[in-house]
This record gives sequence, structure tokens and C-alpha cells, in this order.
Amino acid sequence: MERLLIALDSAHDSLKSIHYLARLLVPSENLHLTLFHVISTISPDMLKGEELRHIESLHGDEPQLTGYFWKQDDEARMEATFLEARRLLAEAGFDPSRIKTRFAVQYDDVAQVIVKEAKSLRCSTIVVGRRGMGRVKEFLLGSVSSSVTKLARGMTVWIVDY
Repeated sequence: MERLLIALDSAHDSLKSIHYLARLLVPSENLHLTLFHVISTISPDMLKGEELRHIESLHGDEPQLTGYFWKQDDEARMEATFLEARRLLAEAGFDPSRIKTRFAVQYDDVAQVIVKEAKSLRCSTIVVGRRGMGRVKEFLLGSVSSSVTKLARGMTVWIVDY
């Protein structure tokens, strides 16, 4: 069984990874896909009451999220991206029951969060997009795709240009 972790952000261009996979891969019973997104954290003081209650209710269902807070708008954008990605994959013939969605909060470097999740799910491959920032900016700031490549020992990393 092959497990792929597909790291997406909420930018519409991140769906180019999905289009690429839909063209490249043949749907199979042995292929399991996990769509994954890392949400930035914020202080709970920045949230409205209903947002705070919503997130605290998720803490009960997802203990790994306990103590972390994020904007509900970010969660809504993530869910919309997941929905569109699932639709595109289903149209390409992938079994929706073999497509899972997961998210984490940014408690560490995003690349480390992605690789840690892929390892915990026993994925053989990580698919991550690259926005193509300039060489100087990438040198100064680094990039998630470069960091994932360096950290993902024992896994294949596919980098899809946006």
C-alpha cells in the first residue's frame, strides 16, 4: 500500500499539485492520499467568543490541537481547498474513501510539521508545491519545499511548481 501526503496551502495555486497528481497517477486500491494543511496559530485573545468555543470543541475531538488557536477564516479557506481537491481527485477516478484530510497548527517550522505528519502516517511520498520565489528571497528565507526535501529521510518528495 502506498500512502501519499499532499501538503496544500489555502492559495488557489496549490491545487496545481492536485491537477498534476490527477494526470500522473492511476487510481488504485493500493493508493491512499492524505490532503494536509498547516494553519498558523494566533493568541486566543484575538478570537471572538464563538470562534473560541468552536476551536475548544475541536480540542476535545483532536487532543493534538489542545492549546493551539487559529482564525476561523483560515480554517474555512483550508476546508474549501480540501473540498475542491477532493472533487478534482474524484473526477479523475480516485476513490473518495481513500482520500483523507488532516491539518495541524504551526507549532514549529512548517516543513518539520509536514515531515512529522508524513512519518506518523507512514507515507512513502510527500507532495509539496513550490511558489518559485526569487533566488535571493529563497536564500534569505529558505523555502518549505527545500526544507521538506532535506528533512524527509527515507521518503520520496515530489515538488510541483505553482
